[in-house]
Amino acid sequence: MSTGNKLKREIECLSRLQDLTGQLGDILQFLKLENLVDDNQMKSVKLAADHAKEVQGILRDLQLAQKLQLLEYEWSVLPVENITITLVTDRNKKEFSFHGG
Repeated sequence: MSTGNKLKREIECLSRLQDLTGQLGDILQFLKLENLVDDNQMKSVKLAADHAKEVQGILRDLQLAQKLQLLEYEWSVLPVENITITLVTDRNKKEFSFHGG
């Protein structure tokens, strides 16, 4: 998968998770508790036209800066839609997920 397609899929995954569960705020709150984002970044996401794209950019930047041990997107639509985004920091592991049924 090309980098462009991968980034687009990650944004779509975050957008779908937000549509189904509203968890983008939870992801940001987790990152803030881990001291990986600040109030300015939180505010910029709130003001952005595309929240999922902003969050994906923050996650990618943290991964490139090696501040995340693991960032994994899992999204399957068939036979049942399941989304799991796994974040592992130096101190904690957190999964944000939706499991349809």
